[in-house]
Amino acid sequence: MDIKKTSNSLQSTYIVEQTIGIYEEAVRLRRMIHENPELGFEEHKTAEIIANYLQDLGIEVTTGVAKTGVVGILHGETEGPVLAFRADIDALPIQENTDVSYKSKNPGVMHACGHDMHTAMLLSAAKVLSQNKQHISGTIKFIFQPAEEMKGGGIMMVEEGVLTNPTVDHIFAFHVWPELATGKYGFRNGAIMASMDTFDVVLKGKQGHGAAPHQGVDAIVGAAHVVTALQTIVSRETDPLDSAVITIGTIEAGDGYNIIPEKARFRGTVRTLNANTRKEVAISIQRIIEGVASALKLEVEINFNYTAGYPVTMNDPKFNEHAATIATDLFGEDSVQWLSKPSMASEDFSFYLDQVPGTFVFLGVGENPEDPMKLHSDVFLPDEKAMIQGISLIVGLAINTTGKIQ
Repeated sequence: MDIKKTSNSLQSTYIVEQTIGIYEEAVRLRRMIHENPELGFEEHKTAEIIANYLQDLGIEVTTGVAKTGVVGILHGETEGPVLAFRADIDALPIQENTDVSYKSKNPGVMHACGHDMHTAMLLSAAKVLSQNKQHISGTIKFIFQPAEEMKGGGIMMVEEGVLTNPTVDHIFAFHVWPELATGKYGFRNGAIMASMDTFDVVLKGKQGHGAAPHQGVDAIVGAAHVVTALQTIVSRETDPLDSAVITIGTIEAGDGYNIIPEKARFRGTVRTLNANTRKEVAISIQRIIEGVASALKLEVEINFNYTAGYPVTMNDPKFNEHAATIATDLFGEDSVQWLSKPSMASEDFSFYLDQVPGTFVFLGVGENPEDPMKLHSDVFLPDEKAMIQGISLIVGLAINTTGKIQ
């Protein structure tokens, strides 16, 4: 393995050496999981692989959490905090278009978001830590979560008590990030990813002939006005120093070129970076939909149907800086990149951070970050060498977090 050992302490050098020693096994695990992807709440084989691996390490295992989730518990040899690590395990409904030998065997399903790597890193770290219990103060909880991709696996895990018995003091997770070079960690205090909510609207007018629009009430024209007006929430109602995104992803209306349809349906998503803006945008969306519809003599058949999704992913500054210090000790100052702005994408790790202080870190996997391979792409293949940094930081946090970070 060609990896720079820039560790600043004897302990950090030992951690990196242990990680390098397990790297080939981590690659094998990652490729096995990549080859057998499963969608949210269907991760039965993946969960079996995880549970068997943890049990072989002598780790206490609970299966069937949030349907297909797995939780492992490892007790250190001295008293200390309860530190949790989470990996998401689900794949996406995408047909893989790579030519690697370990490409997906399941048609139409692919690990296109790096969850295979997240899982392999946490399993590998569990092995290193199980062999070094004498260095652990407290308890380590390994959380393997199903259904991160828009299916609510995170909130289900929290509701089923994954942060209790024993009560978690701090929690940590990664996401592979192709816009960062391999060997880099992306840290940010406060908001690192946006909230995500959705809405679904049906406007009802009156069907008519395309040659006599005055005899109908045009739902398509109404929908077009509403969609345009919604963008003024961002441009004219949101503080320019704040952030919000409103995207309409689908519009469905009509089935004939000369018929004014009775109904038009549109669906969209909202992204924000703080809770107050999130509430205000939701109120504004409803006001505009109902106001414009009324002005154009349309009824709102599905009255907004706003669905709250993922909260803002909010890092705890104290624990975040603690993690950054350990990363620096492991791989040097150049390995840590402080991000100037968050991503407007969303992540259901936010449900855990709503309950417990912790941090979410981007792990650089980009071999060419100037022209990055996109997440959710049918050719997405993150750089496996980044698992050295990922596993090392998990192990470093587990060994060096000897008390609750106040």
